[in-house]
Amino acid sequence: MTLGELIEAIHGLDAELATLERRYGLLSADFYHRYKAGELEQTRDFIEWVGYYAAKLDREAQYRETMYEHLRELRQQAGLGALSLAPRAAAGRTP
Repeated sequence: MTLGELIEAIHGLDAELATLERRYGLLSADFYHRYKAGELEQTRDFIEWVGYYAAKLDREAQYRETMYEHLRELRQQAGLGALSLAPRAAAGRTP
C-alpha cells in the first residue's frame, strides 16, 4: 500500500473505532487490553472492535515502515539540505 492508501485506511478505521468508543465509553486501547485479558464478553460489537483495532495497529506499523523508507529517499535526494515535502494531489484531482 502507498502512504496515501495507508493514511486513508487508518482514518477509516479511526472512524469505526470512534463510533464504538462513543457507544461504550471506552477508548480502544483500554478496551483491547481488557478484552485480551479475558475481562469482557465476546459480543458481536466486541469482536468487530478487536478486528478494527488490530487492523489499525497493523496499518500503523505498515505506515511507519513505508514512511521511514520514504524519508530515507528524501534524505538521499536532499543531501545536506532540508527535506522537501510536496503536497499530494487529492483523489480524483490532477496537480
